[in-house]
Amino acid sequence: MEGRQRDVLPDVLKGFGIVMVVLGHCIQSGSGLAYLENACYFEDRWYQFIYSFHMPLFMIISGYYAWNSVQRAATPKDRKTMLRKKCIYLITPNVGWKLIEFVYLFATDSYIYWGFGVFLKDLVLGILENFWFLWAILYAFLLVCLMHYRLRDSIWIYILIFVAMFFTPDGMALNAYKYMLPYYLIGFYGNKNKKRLSSAKLYQEIFQKGSLRTGVAVLVSGIVFLALFSFFTADSFIYLTGYKLIGKNYMVQLQIDLYRFLVGLCGIVFWIFVWKMLLDLCRKWDYRARVLAYLGKRGLGIYIISGILVLHVVHPVTADWEPRYGVNVAETLLVLLASAVIVEGMRRIRGICRLVGEERRCGSTRG
Repeated sequence: MEGRQRDVLPDVLKGFGIVMVVLGHCIQSGSGLAYLENACYFEDRWYQFIYSFHMPLFMIISGYYAWNSVQRAATPKDRKTMLRKKCIYLITPNVGWKLIEFVYLFATDSYIYWGFGVFLKDLVLGILENFWFLWAILYAFLLVCLMHYRLRDSIWIYILIFVAMFFTPDGMALNAYKYMLPYYLIGFYGNKNKKRLSSAKLYQEIFQKGSLRTGVAVLVSGIVFLALFSFFTADSFIYLTGYKLIGKNYMVQLQIDLYRFLVGLCGIVFWIFVWKMLLDLCRKWDYRARVLAYLGKRGLGIYIISGILVLHVVHPVTADWEPRYGVNVAETLLVLLASAVIVEGMRRIRGICRLVGEERRCGSTRG
């Protein structure tokens, strides 16, 4: 049972993360048109809480799993196959859904056609800006593959990359990619050094000797996380203040970049301890953990479909509503349920399944 719980922890964390993603989107787009147009969500405390850690949590788990893929690819042929599959897996949803969107725009006469060149530019830029998190994972994965296979994981090159990120543009969502990269690397190299980490005394005391020490870890990490979060403001959002230093007050921007990284990292540590403790306390395979693990396994598809549902269903319906957290929670539950049903249907259709991130057994009803 202990081994089974440890195996399911990443899926439970991803499931918890996807719930936070949908709740954040519902707070943003499901609280009325005025709330959205005036960007009131950036000042919303619960929205700030969610965005302080939820995407970094996904990124660190993605990096953790990436090491398994890299390790399995032992030969040059295996590496080419792995890279090809990973690109197809992450790029197909972006391309597919953007093409569907343009077909819809043309069918409803909602797109003003200014010539093929303009259309092609809009299409390419739309694809590159669509589902930014998938691009963040892809770029980070390609980087660690290059570093691991060709450059021997050189720490000096990584240092040069981090320095360069402060002096490169933030457009085309590059600010978000730069913000996400450190978390991905922590997950990747954390998994690579898992055996060394698991032999450390602190790790064994927290993860191997029962829930009491885990409870202490929850308390300590929670205090640190909440203390850091108390300083979170609208300026802490990567979407508002960006990442680069050029054209800004260097010291202020560096403080913002360092702060949001630390608050995200502490939030991740806190929630890992929380869910580890809860799984330890479960005397049986609890149905609530099953639900979260299921959402985690279907996380990519639910992330995609829920975003579409919030934009095209929740937002139009709630345009005249007043902001209420109870309504946002109800919206979240309905969107999660609808997204899960749609994903389950799409993943059983060969070819279509790739639109919801199904990489293996495409078209199968198993899994």
